Amino acid sequence: MKEFLLIVRTEGEVWTMLPPDKLRQHIEHGTAYIEKLVQQGKIKSAQPLDRGSRIVTKNDGLVKDAPFNETKEVIAGYFLVVADSIEEAVAIAKDNPIFDDIPSTIEVHPIKPIPASA
Repeated sequence: MKEFLLIVRTEGEVWTMLPPDKLRQHIEHGTAYIEKLVQQGKIKSAQPLDRGSRIVTKNDGLVKDAPFNETKEVIAGYFLVVADSIEEAVAIAKDNPIFDDIPSTIEVHPIKPIPASA
């Protein structure tokens, strides 16, 4: 089994723009999705991200930080899953109910294992 990082991207403040009943429905759908992944042994971690992210860059020896988003796109959260292949990880991402509730994209990144030193 390999690990994959699924990065969920949305636009704007979708969580505050949803009506309360739609937000409640989205949370129920997300909870059921995560419970299914837990039962299948496919999830290691999942969390939404809060506002206030920062980006740190180094250019010409100068390190600076700034607000992360200057665009409408927002990284809303992540899932760390295990799967036998990238195709299985993509299938896990496609099953995410966020697509039914919120315009979004999910990036699927294979995690390169680093061997433990002896």
